[in-house]
Amino acid sequence: MKIKLQLKRTPDSAPEYYYTNLFVVTEWERLERRNIQQLSANPLYSDYACWMHTILKIKGEQVGDNWREWLSKNPDIDILPVLDETDPNPTDAAPTAAN
Repeated sequence: MKIKLQLKRTPDSAPEYYYTNLFVVTEWERLERRNIQQLSANPLYSDYACWMHTILKIKGEQVGDNWREWLSKNPDIDILPVLDETDPNPTDAAPTAAN
């Protein structure tokens, strides 16, 4: 499962977009003792913050070891899930006159 997240580091900064991956989600499950089924019923902003912290840490940014500390040091940060409009099957050929 991949979730597209928008990150704005300050209110005036350009948005950056990142995707979760299996490692990010499993780290979130381990750290927060939550599972993906709970997410569909009750998504929390802390979930988005934990995921973004893990994503940036993987990228090599110096974000510290704890997402809560990182967030408290960056109070203007904004993280939101974004509807991903990417075609889920980009190899699916469009219909032609022959079919």
